[in-house]
Amino acid sequence: LPRVTTAISCIDDHKEELRSLSDEIWRNPELNFQEYKAHKLLTDFLESKGFQVERGYCSLPTAFKAELGSKDNGVSVCVICEYDALPEIGHACGHNLIAEAGIAAGLGLQAALNAGLIGHVTVMGTPAEEGGGGKVKLLERGAFQCY
Repeated sequence: LPRVTTAISCIDDHKEELRSLSDEIWRNPELNFQEYKAHKLLTDFLESKGFQVERGYCSLPTAFKAELGSKDNGVSVCVICEYDALPEIGHACGHNLIAEAGIAAGLGLQAALNAGLIGHVTVMGTPAEEGGGGKVKLLERGAFQCY
């Protein structure tokens, strides 16, 4: 339970930064496979927090994989972020919030790792959820094989 409390506290400590990420994505809606601003915003943020970030993951320019911890033993968790928008209605489906929640989960899990949890955390950015089949392309290219 102490690791859960640590994770929650970490997310609470970052709530303004998380809200800022969400608001910035909301203000700049990008259609599937064109999520360059959101991709940069999220990957720069994760990198600044100590994640090892691979941009253009699986040869998809707006996909990413951000990792922490060891794959050798312990738990392995993959959190998905979506950040594309819909034509003419922007983020009506709330992908800015899905991105924010995914980043928050990654930060909380990072805090749990730092508090002694053994394992590996991945935050994966999955573009083109709205009609572009981004997750299908990632699946076909092996992005989820180790999860």
